[in-house]
Amino acid sequence: MLLDPRNGPSWDLPRTTAPRAIYVIASTPRTGSTLLCRSLWDTGMVGAPKEYLNPMQIRDWEVRLGGMASSLRHRALSGPALALAGRLGWGEARVTAHLERVMRRRTSATGWFGMKIHAHHHRRWFGTRSMESALGPIRWIRIVRADRLAQAVSWERALQTGRWASHQGSSWSLPPRYSRNAIGRRLRTIERDEAWWDDVLAGEDVLHLTYERLHQARATAVREALRHIRVQGAEAIGVHAASIEKQADSLNLDWMRRYQRGL
Repeated sequence: MLLDPRNGPSWDLPRTTAPRAIYVIASTPRTGSTLLCRSLWDTGMVGAPKEYLNPMQIRDWEVRLGGMASSLRHRALSGPALALAGRLGWGEARVTAHLERVMRRRTSATGWFGMKIHAHHHRRWFGTRSMESALGPIRWIRIVRADRLAQAVSWERALQTGRWASHQGSSWSLPPRYSRNAIGRRLRTIERDEAWWDDVLAGEDVLHLTYERLHQARATAVREALRHIRVQGAEAIGVHAASIEKQADSLNLDWMRRYQRGL
């Protein structure tokens, strides 16, 4: 059983012989990267961007295509144990082979393949090695959140509930609890990971988007991304209604106010 239905064959794209071109969305958690990916996917022009190097995604693709032994081994992974996906024997060649099998199934007829990667996954899989060594030339899009406290609160709440998108239910029966220390840890991690991307992407031709702009003017931001990766006729491509809703509510605002007051 797949944990994410969109990793199943019904979501694969028709095989194409078009020359492949790759774009990568560089992100940290709770920056709107999933909404950006889904919006680009829904255009039907630039592949099916997802977080294909997230351990949960690796788990699903191993269950689906990894051969009998690997499929059975990964099928048992769930919850915190998902972090074990891709740990044993996953060197550079294995990562490249994983991405290649995904690309064969998730590249659009136009030749575009897209994916997103969080800084901590980039650090795990590539370290100081360039992603281009595994994928070839990349067009880069970076998405950040201007309000990092809101990002940290959203991240901590998602970690406590297991609810990472509006269409998901909570994984836990207990309500989330405010913790100043936990939110502080998230803020420090965000600072570290954004600094990581600053270093990795120094000198690259990068389109910079923000969570705030994506939510305020999503169609405009999506077309900016399409222009940046040089999709012909980007201005005429339709941008569908958002299929992922914003999750922040009064609880997020309460946690932010408490943190700002030093509580």
